[in-house]
Amino acid sequence: MRITIEQIQTIMKFPNSIYDEIKNEFLYHSNKIEGSTFTRENLAKYLDKQIIEGSHKVDDVYETINSVELFDFVVVTLGEKLTKTLMLEFHRMLKKNTRDFHHGFSGVWKKIPNQITGSDIVLAQPWEVDMRIDDLLNWWENSEKNFKSIVKFHGEFEKIHPFQDGNGRVGRFIMLKQCIENNISLIGIDEKYNDEYKNAICQGQKTGDYNELEKVFEKCQEFLHEKNQMLLDTIKCL
Repeated sequence: MRITIEQIQTIMKFPNSIYDEIKNEFLYHSNKIEGSTFTRENLAKYLDKQIIEGSHKVDDVYETINSVELFDFVVVTLGEKLTKTLMLEFHRMLKKNTRDFHHGFSGVWKKIPNQITGSDIVLAQPWEVDMRIDDLLNWWENSEKNFKSIVKFHGEFEKIHPFQDGNGRVGRFIMLKQCIENNISLIGIDEKYNDEYKNAICQGQKTGDYNELEKVFEKCQEFLHEKNQMLLDTIKCL
């Protein structure tokens, strides 16, 4: 499912358009990976009526509301160079009003060493983050912008794990930006591929070979393409 900057910024202007369908699809899966209790129906109700339905943790509510605003911000800023400032702004918006925000962890690099639950991957230490993000951005700036480089960037970004929390969601927002800007089919990680995604990214981070993650993302692309054929037909008319 490919969509250009011009197309997504055009449909963004129209209420009750396929823009909300694309947003719902992306946010539901990205947040679900992190344990969000929002169902598709809960999220759709919020997108349509700004009504929170169901029982949820307070941070889950804030992060859902914030991710909706952040999705729009990512679309508005498409075409802007990916920088540390933009990454930090993505995180600040995602974590607004959450516990991390009140603890001073929003919109800043991590201050305390962290780890991925159930993984033995050695993440960057807080003092390493700024330098390693610089290196990653320099690599991206000088790389060929294609599917393979997007996959590798995602794996290496998550290995740095630059924020105290919210790394996966910010990383997937960055990947969304990179796909649209470079005419790559969108990568929506459906929940049926969650375990494969986590295993493949861990393997790539250990070996530096992201071939298995590429395969998982290719399946995600195909699944998204097939599931949203109606949206694709509409996009072609723009």
